[in-house]
Amino acid sequence: MELRTLRYFTAVAEELHFGRAAARLHMSQPPLSRAIKQLEADFGTLLFVRSPTGVALTPAGSALLDEARALLRHADRVRVRVAVAAGASVLTVGILGDSTDAGATRLAEAFRRRHPDVDVRVRDTDLTDPTCGLRAGTVDVALTRGPFDGTGLASRPWATSPRRA
Repeated sequence: MELRTLRYFTAVAEELHFGRAAARLHMSQPPLSRAIKQLEADFGTLLFVRSPTGVALTPAGSALLDEARALLRHADRVRVRVAVAAGASVLTVGILGDSTDAGATRLAEAFRRRHPDVDVRVRDTDLTDPTCGLRAGTVDVALTRGPFDGTGLASRPWATSPRRA
């Protein structure tokens, strides 16, 4: 089992749709579907119940999602610790949702231009953690949406969007 495959699985589990997960991962759907089928074969069980409108996690898929998230967070921490020990400066940015957000991408690129010696890493998070990993210590800064419990966190408004129903 590879970390890349766990990232694929997590994206499908969070999106509950192969097409949206493929778009989020910047890949086409067929290789994503093949990777998930191989993961299911490796575990010897279905991880998703598929339907024409999307997918749902099986009990085994739910168990794997919890473990996959924990493993991926740990792998991210290991990468950062090794980079820092090697003398690199690393800034990990948590983004609620999708790292393809145009505003977030422009912000990251502007920071990279001003600080070319800093390795900027963007980490997508889901709605289960509105602090995007700040409380868990897996990111240095977060681009998120309120409201959330900001106790112990410093926050600044970055952008506003009109609410629509």
